[in-house]
Amino acid sequence: MKWVRVLKLKNWSLSALNKANAEQIACENDIPYFLAMMLDVRHVVDQKEIAELLLDEAEFSDPFEFMDMDKAVARVKTAIDSYEKICVYGDYDADGVTSTALMYLYLENCGANVTYYIPDRNGEGYGLNVAAIDKLRDEGVSLIITVDNGISAFNEVAHAKSLGIDTVITDHHQPPEILPDAVAVVDPHRIDCKSAFKDLAGVGVVFKLICALEGPAADVEFVLENYSDLILIGTVGDVVPLTGENRALVKKGLRYIKNTNNFGVQEILNMAKLADKPVSSASVAFSVVPRINAAGRLSSAGKLVELLTTEDLAKAKEIAILVENDNIKRKEIENEILLQAEALLKCEPERVYQRVLIVEGEGWHPGVIGIVAARLLERYGKPTVVISLMGDVARGSCRSVEGFSLYEAIKSCSEYLIRFGGHPLAAGFELKSLDLARFKGDINNFAKNFGEMPCLNLNIDCKLNPEAISLDLVDQLAPMAPFGKDNPEFTFGLYSMKICDIKFVGAEKNHLRLTVSRGSQQISAVKFFITQQEFCYELGDEIDIAVKLSKSQYKGQDSLTLIIEDIKFSAVDNKVLLDEQRIYEAVKRNEPVATDILQVHVPSRDDFSALYRFLKAKSPINVDISVLCYRLRNFNISLCKLLFMLDAMVECGLITVCANADVYFIEVCAVSGKVDLESSGVMKILRK
Repeated sequence: MKWVRVLKLKNWSLSALNKANAEQIACENDIPYFLAMMLDVRHVVDQKEIAELLLDEAEFSDPFEFMDMDKAVARVKTAIDSYEKICVYGDYDADGVTSTALMYLYLENCGANVTYYIPDRNGEGYGLNVAAIDKLRDEGVSLIITVDNGISAFNEVAHAKSLGIDTVITDHHQPPEILPDAVAVVDPHRIDCKSAFKDLAGVGVVFKLICALEGPAADVEFVLENYSDLILIGTVGDVVPLTGENRALVKKGLRYIKNTNNFGVQEILNMAKLADKPVSSASVAFSVVPRINAAGRLSSAGKLVELLTTEDLAKAKEIAILVENDNIKRKEIENEILLQAEALLKCEPERVYQRVLIVEGEGWHPGVIGIVAARLLERYGKPTVVISLMGDVARGSCRSVEGFSLYEAIKSCSEYLIRFGGHPLAAGFELKSLDLARFKGDINNFAKNFGEMPCLNLNIDCKLNPEAISLDLVDQLAPMAPFGKDNPEFTFGLYSMKICDIKFVGAEKNHLRLTVSRGSQQISAVKFFITQQEFCYELGDEIDIAVKLSKSQYKGQDSLTLIIEDIKFSAVDNKVLLDEQRIYEAVKRNEPVATDILQVHVPSRDDFSALYRFLKAKSPINVDISVLCYRLRNFNISLCKLLFMLDAMVECGLITVCANADVYFIEVCAVSGKVDLESSGVMKILRK
């Protein structure tokens, strides 16, 4: 009988705080000390940066700092004035769709003869393609403006030029050494580009082009008042750093989105149940963006541009329903693929012990496998590759942990990949199905040569004294919003807290309300989407909890909610457990481990007896493996040793183990006679 080890541990790391520096920041800026502490923790210590943050003034650099911006403006204005047919050529994700809608709406308002084109994700793939260009030529297009793509379309731009079609490229991806022969290439990452801010999303680059088209006297606030809702969605959707100009754009978008006159945005907010609630960068990321991406993944992103550009409310409602249906279908497909992936891992648990987790399946929807990879990464805590087998071709999507670039890992296999691209933490590729076995071996060899693999990290911004927690703390942090990439929501640590009460609430009893105390101070915190079977801590346990502070409103009254991100025993160092897990996985991969290290974790007869007695007394038991390890602390049983013992006991039929999330259902079996645990495969390996 096989069982799959699932141990979703995160390494807790506490940010450094310079209290003296925080005091200086508080005095110089006349701000609360707590806010000054958070500024120091986030390394916002430059006086100009602090002033800009606290004054809440949006400053945008001159768009003509961009290389080729003057050429782009000249060519677009000529096309507008002469009523040439312009095509805005976009992409199928949230950034690409909003970029397309933004450019299209602006040109239409300028009286241009404009259309748009979004390639089909599955049929055409990303970016410009020759067939689409031929089609646009037949429709009379003489100018293509790319948004959120085009920087690598060397051959396609040349083809368009041969047909008499000019191209203006606006993009934000890394450029190749040789740029396409376009009329203008506007990309902040060009080596010769003098733009002050480099991290714009595609929609941010379009915003810059619009400001440039408006001329030196451009009313930027007017542009933002009309279009910042689209800029907000695209910027948050592309997960670019929410710093500098991105931060300013998102803040403006959050200010204006509730009063948007864009029927499409209104209907998406309705579908996301945000019409009557405050909108934050988090709610945009988790409720708005997935709905837009779902249509691009499953059907046609073109209808999304129609949704975001229509002036017909009835049409907007009709398309919004289709988009919502796509989102529901996306969740169903995602869950089905996830179930199939988990079934594969149960049949072949050796996959879990590899440095990079790789799963594949026939006909898995290529538009959804990236989300599945992210969910598997969160569950197993290691870089993950999910591959869809589609006949002779296989498409893969990858998600990684900070510190290990799956893009570089994939790039090392480039000699036999059909195509690949992406970023260190998210990448994609295509290869011949015949090369799949070679690919899986090469990726894990790359990881082996990389050295110690990084793990999921939980950054604690600051320890909190429970006596200091109040609604005022949330208000003090308001100037730090909006939160997102490179400026995440603050996570606080409450240490050495004793569990006083455990309640499960909600219609399905799948939310935990935990009451903890330290000294005379008692507080409550909530952990969402966890059942009683999945929660393995007990009354009286001394724990550390990582929480986020949230302000909500009920019947006109503001209240503070502590949302639990993670829990661990106060006496446990997750880094030690993670190191022990690595030793266990190395043995499972049949890799050599230093004898002096391994000997510490080889179980003895007494260890087996202690574990068996414990399990028999509580059988059947639902337990997290790290919690079980803590409960056995008096027997000096390490995590690595515990995993070896569970392997041996399952193999010899003493127990059964079934995993549900990262919680195990362990049951002691009825056996007759003595069982020789030393005969198990794992013990033979260890004794060898």
